Amino acid sequence: MNLKSEKSIKEYLKTLPDDTVIKYYSDVEFTPFPVLIIEEYTRRFKQKSKNELVKDLKIQANLAKKKTSELGKMAKNHKLVDDVTREKSEEIIRHAKKKGFEISQRIVKKSTRLKSKLNKKSSAKIAQNLELLEKLGQLKKAGILTTQEFQEKKKKILSKI
Repeated sequence: MNLKSEKSIKEYLKTLPDDTVIKYYSDVEFTPFPVLIIEEYTRRFKQKSKNELVKDLKIQANLAKKKTSELGKMAKNHKLVDDVTREKSEEIIRHAKKKGFEISQRIVKKSTRLKSKLNKKSSAKIAQNLELLEKLGQLKKAGILTTQEFQEKKKKILSKI
């Protein structure tokens, strides 16, 4: 990555891991772009209000409560983590198979519709080309076209079918 512009440096800072940004921030006076480091640090680690912190703590507490409850149920049923993981994996696979089947059914329906449309169009083109061949034959009978010209035009029309 070329660090030639402020934009490229900002993009580079976004790719750095948090611990590196924290290290650069703590030594900001020794960095070549202190303002950009400070901006990136504040973007990542924006200070939260008291209400936001309380909300986050409640969410984390509820998640911990659910996990503890799940672990308790597993212990009562003498289930191992591997068993639960296997069950969840099987559930995900069943769901993916069901979704895949639904999608394939939709594709089949669409392909059937497209096939019928194409058949209608192709039969119309064949009919047009047959009409052209008939007219060509009439022109040859009338003596307007030579046999060679007739054969060339006939080849072109037949190649379109």
